[in-house]
Amino acid sequence: MQRRHRAWAEIDLAAFRHNLTLAQNIAGSAKVWPVLKANAYGHGALALARVCEEMDIECVGVGDSAEALALRTHGINLPLLVLGTVIDAELPLLLEHHVEVGVHSEGRAQELGEQAQTLGEILGVHLKVDVGMGRLGVRPEAALRVARAIERHPFLRLRGVMTHFSAPEGCHDPQTAGQHALFLATVSEIRAAGVAIPHVHCANSAALATGLQPLGDAVRPGIALFGILPDSMEMGKRLKPILSLHAQIVFLKDIPTGAPVGYGSRWTSHRPTRLATLPIGYADGIPYRLGAQGRGTVLVRGQRCPVVGAVSMDYCTVDVGHVPDVQLGDTVTFIGKQGQECLRVQDLAEAAGTIPYEITCSLSGRVHRVLTHAQAPSVSSIR
Repeated sequence: MQRRHRAWAEIDLAAFRHNLTLAQNIAGSAKVWPVLKANAYGHGALALARVCEEMDIECVGVGDSAEALALRTHGINLPLLVLGTVIDAELPLLLEHHVEVGVHSEGRAQELGEQAQTLGEILGVHLKVDVGMGRLGVRPEAALRVARAIERHPFLRLRGVMTHFSAPEGCHDPQTAGQHALFLATVSEIRAAGVAIPHVHCANSAALATGLQPLGDAVRPGIALFGILPDSMEMGKRLKPILSLHAQIVFLKDIPTGAPVGYGSRWTSHRPTRLATLPIGYADGIPYRLGAQGRGTVLVRGQRCPVVGAVSMDYCTVDVGHVPDVQLGDTVTFIGKQGQECLRVQDLAEAAGTIPYEITCSLSGRVHRVLTHAQAPSVSSIR
């Protein structure tokens, strides 16, 4: 079978719908606002945003202005929220395309209000409260003052109050409870002062998966919607991975015992064997560290094969000497199933000494995203 692409990631839209429905069921009365930042964690934001529109999602979160405007340019009309910061030059287009933004300081709220007034447009904002992450957001003791400043400004509208928890383990980490309590107390103080808050949202994937209560008006799952959660979280057992990663064999070579392979000749064969060269490397998102002795594993004809030699920019090599009848054009799987074997993104991340987020976010535009529906390939493909 002739392969269309050198390297590709299959994105199962049916699995995404399953995960989104599961999140909605767990969230109960709270709305699910999917977070599709960083190109949906490398999975392809445009295709998944279209699924969100089909499922009548109320709002989608993105990381920065460019991501929001890219979705608008490609026809996504559902409400968008930039969770991170925005710079002055981005605001005119955000206002034109009705994109809401996060506010992280009193000074920035004032600056955004002045720009919105100059442009004659109303800007919807979500006030972020820092309860322990230490990155963006106002301190709890300043939140009421900033909320009042937003409320008083004629060209700003307070659409929500939000926070972000710091513990990857969600409610399994005791500090989440303390951060949650501080956030709820801050929200109560703002409301007691008579400031209306249309939406309260704080729960990420980990908090949602570990039983955070109360959830507020909306939850913001990201990584869970792509089927990736730690095994310690019960929700993770019910999710379906939506991404599988593949390349095709473009070269086969038989080598003798003691033959060096790759930059630095840090791997040499300990027996006569056969190497398969794959047209995918660290420029495509394959971690350089997989080339270390025994770390990387792929699937070829349903069998596990080690990555040998240093991963280079455009290529990597695999020892397939123990696999019968390997041919040029055979599919090699880095993430996903072949026969009875399965490699998860968590397995690849562990082998590389990193986290699953980094693996999927690092997949470059050279890796084609091929849309499927319940493993049935679709004609739709995006870069």
